[in-house]
Order: sequence, then structure tokens, then C-alpha cells
Amino acid sequence: MKLSVIRILFKHELRILSRNKVLLSLSILIIFILLSALWIGSSMLRKQEQTISKIQSSEKEMLDSLKTRIKRVEANNMVYPGFIWDDPTFAYNTARNEGPNYAIKKPFPLQALNVGQSDVQPFYYKVYLNKKQYLTFESEIENSFLQFIGNFDFAFVIIYLFPLLIIVFSYNVLSSEKEQGTWVLLKTSNQSIAQMMICRIGIRYILFTGFFWLIVTPVLLASIGSNFLFSANWQWIVAGVSLYFAFWFALALLVNSFSMTSNVNAMVLIFIWLFTGIIIPNLLQIGLNKIYPIPSRIDMLNAERDAINKYFEKDGQELTKSVFSSPRTMIRQASIVTPGMVYAYGVIVYKSQEIKDQAAAVAEEKLYAQIRKQQEGIRRFQLLSPALMMQEELSALTGSHWYQFNQFSNDAATFRKKSQQFYYPKMASESTYRTFTVKDADAIPRFQPKVYADFSWINIRQSFFIYLGITMLLSFIGYKRLLEAKK
Repeated sequence: MKLSVIRILFKHELRILSRNKVLLSLSILIIFILLSALWIGSSMLRKQEQTISKIQSSEKEMLDSLKTRIKRVEANNMVYPGFIWDDPTFAYNTARNEGPNYAIKKPFPLQALNVGQSDVQPFYYKVYLNKKQYLTFESEIENSFLQFIGNFDFAFVIIYLFPLLIIVFSYNVLSSEKEQGTWVLLKTSNQSIAQMMICRIGIRYILFTGFFWLIVTPVLLASIGSNFLFSANWQWIVAGVSLYFAFWFALALLVNSFSMTSNVNAMVLIFIWLFTGIIIPNLLQIGLNKIYPIPSRIDMLNAERDAINKYFEKDGQELTKSVFSSPRTMIRQASIVTPGMVYAYGVIVYKSQEIKDQAAAVAEEKLYAQIRKQQEGIRRFQLLSPALMMQEELSALTGSHWYQFNQFSNDAATFRKKSQQFYYPKMASESTYRTFTVKDADAIPRFQPKVYADFSWINIRQSFFIYLGITMLLSFIGYKRLLEAKK
């Protein structure tokens, strides 16, 4: 097709679109919704950043306070004037009071685009020796269907609302010509109808997608800075969202090629949108829950309780007797809490927590094995639904996928183990239980906050090229049908 003809078609499309008041009104409404979603996402991002800043300030204040109190006790010949359970020179007391630090998941700037699981999964834990905090203890475990219908964000607007706008943009590209009586003129012209329709759909796609990124990119630059522009995550987001739009335009071209009325075209496209965006994910949710049911968290708590009860029925009783029967503990003098008693409680906590952790590990593995199988099932069948595929990819690229929160949870568990290895030898040994110094306070393990935005575990490249192939196939079939179009 000649360049001059393309210019004429471009001006023609601009004229048609600008005169469509319904389309303009709907476009303005959805743009307003899009800007609102971006504002909500960036506000949540800033709130998380502010919370993390407060946590880090609090940690520094706690450490300074701990070192000051230790120095005060050391200067007073190791005599603590207050309640013995607050004496910071006892390793057990420090482990309970100022010692626990936070594990922090730093938010990725592009998280502003997709809330994902960041509003239901914790982005920080206060890591205690005797409280194993996992995702399963903090929030509901949801699969991708519940995940992407529950949040109003950029991803929701893209996945659900923009296909509707694309349908309004393109459902009557061909049928309107027949309904307005211009089809006969097109048939008698020396231009290929198929090429003209492809060109018109292409022009609308370019206008739609170009205008979309012209709005989104400056808003993001203003709200989260410019560092994201050079990340592979952003480049894949641009490519993926643009391809998602192209898929719906190609589908509209194919539906138009069947020469149905505009009303029927619109109904067919909306049905496809409902089926692929709601029905398939819903069926997938039900099926995965049936095949891989998630165990109750109550089972995990019961497993811990049973293990502790079993332990204290035998070995635990002997340990308790040996610890508290020592004259040093003076357990029978109820009105007096001695240093030996603080040591004794440290030993009991150390031993009993090891038993609880071992029991919890078995139940947790059952739980996480089922969740992993559900996630694998979602990734396996996501190609059946463009909406589900887009949500999975956006969640991964913005650092708000379950997998990334699970990585953080695992790192938090590793940090907890490291903290236990630091405190247990000090608090459960008679020679060190009251020797906690300023040097020890400086050596308390610290969690290094980091961004969890790696997406190598999800094959985005494969999904992209598969849908690129599907989009090209839809366009080719639509083009071939238009070539055969008759009066």
C-alpha cells in the first residue's frame, strides 16, 4: 500500500475517532481510572518506604539504648538496679527485648504498577527466636484469580478495562462500512480491502498504544523516579502490555472478517473477554483447589503443640527438673527471681523451641508443597487466558508475585536461624549467660534488606513469543478472510 494512501487512512481514522462521542467519553473515563490506579499504587509504594524508614530508625534507637544500658550496668559493677528480667547483660533478656531485629523486603519501584500480593503478604517481619513468623501466619494464601480481581491497580485496569476500550475502538471497523453504505464504494475501488482493514486496525493500535505510554511513562517518572527506565523489568512490561493490546486488536480484526453486524461483533468480543478473563481463571481456581487442597494452618499449630506436649511428657520433664532443682535457681523462693532462674528459662526456651521448629517444619513443607503445586499449575495453564498470563507476568516483573514473597519468607527463616545460632550458645551456657557486652550488641545479626524483583524463574520470553505467534496467526487469518470477502 502506498504511503499517500496510508496518510489518507490515518487522517480518516483520526476524524472518525474524534467524532465518536461515546468513544471519547469512555476513553476519558478510563484514562481517569488509570491515573487513579497509578496514584494508588505509588501511594502504597511511598507508604511502604516510609514504614521501612521508621523501622530502620527504630532498630538504630534500640541498639543505641541497649549499648547504653549495658555500659551503665558494667559501670555499676554488674549490678542492675531494675527488674532482673530487663537486665541487658543476660543474653536471654536481650534476645527477648532489644535483640530481635527486622527482616525487610524492600519494595521494587515498579510495584506501583501492580499491588499483587503486597497488600496481603507482609513486607517485614520482626524476627524472634521463639516466634516463627511465616507468610502462612500473616495472611491468606490466594491463587492468581483471587489475586488479580481483589486489587484496584494499574494491572487491574490494563487486564480488565482496557480490552473493553479496545473492543469499543475496533468492533465495527468493517461492519460500520456496510451499515453506512460505503462498502460498495470500497469494493469498486482499486485498493485491497484486506490491506485497508489491516492498515486501519494497525493505525488504531498505534494511536491507542502510543497514547497509553505517553500518559503512563511521565506519570511514573514523576511519582517513582527514572531508575526503572533502564531495567529489564520495565522493558518486558512495555513489550508485554503492548502485545496484550495487539492481541485484542488482532482478535477484533478476525471477528470483523466474518462480516457480521456491529452488535454481533461487540457481543462476540465481550463474550471472549468474559470467557478468557473470568470463566477460565475461575475454573482453574476451583480445579487447583480440588487437586491440590491447601492444609489448614490450624494443623500446623496442632503439630507444634503435640510435639511440645510429647517432649515435656518425657525428656522435657527431666530437663526441667535438672535445671530448676539446682540450688542456684532458687525456684522455690517464689518472691525472688535469681540470675540462675533467668539462665534456666533460657535453657528451656532453647530446647523447647528446637522441638517446635522441627514439628513445624514438617507441617510447613506439606503446606508449601501444595501452594507450589498450585503456582506451577497456574503457570502451566496461564496460556489459556491472556488475562491470567498478563497478571502472572506483571506480578513477577513488579516484584509482587507469591514466589518473590516466598523467597523473602525463606530468607527471613534463614536469618532467624542465624539469630538463634548467635543467642543460644550465650543464653544456654552457664559460663556466658550473663556476659552480654557492647561488643556482643554490635555483633547481633542484621538482616540486609533487598529488592526481590528477579523473574528468571518464570519463562517470560517463551510466553511472549507464544502470544506473539497467536496474535500474528489471528491477524493472518483475519487478513485471508478479508481477501475472500464478497459482496
